[in-house]
Amino acid sequence: MIRIFITTLLAGTCAFAQTSVAPPAQPLSRIPITQQPAPPVPQQPFNPDNVSPNAPVVTIHGVCPKDTSSAKAGSAKSESCQTVITKEQFNKMLSGMNLAAQISNPAAMRSFAESYAQLLALANEGEKAGAESDPRFQELMRIARVRALADSYRHSLEEKFSNPPQEEIEAYYKENIAKYDSFKVERIIIPSINANRTPAARAEYAKKFQQMANDIHDRAARGEETQKLQDEVYKTLSLPSPPKTDLGIKRRGGLPAAIEKDLLALKPGEVTKLENEMSGMNIYKLRSRDTIPVEFVKAEIVRDLHQKNMEIALKAVTGNIHPELNEQFFGPTGRAGGLVLRNPQSSDALYPKAITPGTPTPGTSTGNPAQQPVSPK
Repeated sequence: MIRIFITTLLAGTCAFAQTSVAPPAQPLSRIPITQQPAPPVPQQPFNPDNVSPNAPVVTIHGVCPKDTSSAKAGSAKSESCQTVITKEQFNKMLSGMNLAAQISNPAAMRSFAESYAQLLALANEGEKAGAESDPRFQELMRIARVRALADSYRHSLEEKFSNPPQEEIEAYYKENIAKYDSFKVERIIIPSINANRTPAARAEYAKKFQQMANDIHDRAARGEETQKLQDEVYKTLSLPSPPKTDLGIKRRGGLPAAIEKDLLALKPGEVTKLENEMSGMNIYKLRSRDTIPVEFVKAEIVRDLHQKNMEIALKAVTGNIHPELNEQFFGPTGRAGGLVLRNPQSSDALYPKAITPGTPTPGTSTGNPAQQPVSPK
């Protein structure tokens, strides 16, 4: 039922989108030169927040509410009754179907409401026709009930774990304090790429490069300003636009693992060894190191706790569940879970039969015109 409902809504949305396409433009040759463009039609201002919860937002004429006897009366009475849906009822319907976030713009809201009106009309007629006694309907409702119960339980878990208590946040912060390390880093890049491709120039550049790398590293270790050293490197190597050495504040995982390990072993003010990277021989300096206060990572902790608690709760329910499938019906699977395909057998109806060497394959040519089939005249 849910799938049919959503499919119908999608169809209604497509229909709405198609009916809202602008008409084709009039050919320019038929437009008089003196014709002035029509003034824009003023849009009706709207603000959903100004609509009270009990105010009607959808009025469906011709569909009787379930609690009235008009639906069982003649068509004249049915056409005169109406079904009214308030703002609160409409929002509850979207929330119950988990569509509130997906249907957020006015066009989608309007299309949903119009599609729902059509669904109500069809549902009323289905009740009159006795569709509820159809075995297919009953099976569909059984499956829909299972799906709805599962979705509702998952939704209740989402709400339960979306706002953990402050005590749980504090405990998680202390247990994972290393995750919230931050360090201010500077980097000096000594490029190893030489634009001059002549062998003599490459050899000279490599010699100059290694000497400079060692010298710059020693000077950085003695405390010289990193940006001054970076500018000097680019000037000596005749390279334009030296980069900024300040990399800002980094967190764990923000740099390659090997370099991060070297950095975290330093004291503020110390530099790493010459790090061999794609860009060249680089030097990293640890300017400072600190721990981010819990209030600045609270949102991150809430997300981590939500994911952790959801996994625990779902595993507690489904961890011991193991469906056993009939391989004759579903087909065997390998260890990785992929479908195992049976090798073709000669007894199979579509198995290719042996072809005698020199025998032409049906539909192919032997290259001898005398052996070509003669087309009927």
